[in-house]
Amino acid sequence: MKKLIAEIARMDIGHLREHQANPHVGLSLREEKYLQALEIALPVLEQQEKGDDGWIEWGGGECPVNGGDIVNVKWEDGSVTHCAEACYLCWDHTGNGDIIAYRVIENDGREG
Repeated sequence: MKKLIAEIARMDIGHLREHQANPHVGLSLREEKYLQALEIALPVLEQQEKGDDGWIEWGGGECPVNGGDIVNVKWEDGSVTHCAEACYLCWDHTGNGDIIAYRVIENDGREG
């Protein structure tokens, strides 16, 4: 299986949206879930391809990583929190101290 890249994700999103908009075609439940996954993955893929030290811009919503993942986060006030467990952070945007970017720490020292 080939690695998913932003270009392929954009192309697949376009095709799926075309099918979704066509009342004679539509999408299966599996295709709907795939479309949602691609829409979540696309900004991450684009950011990774930019090579911006792994920082991924964040606009709010459900936690974008596994709850047990260790992340660094940038806050709207410019501060950075290092090595926080994702499940303990508020990922929604409330307008009061929001996360604006994050990056996953691949090896935080807990593994061998």
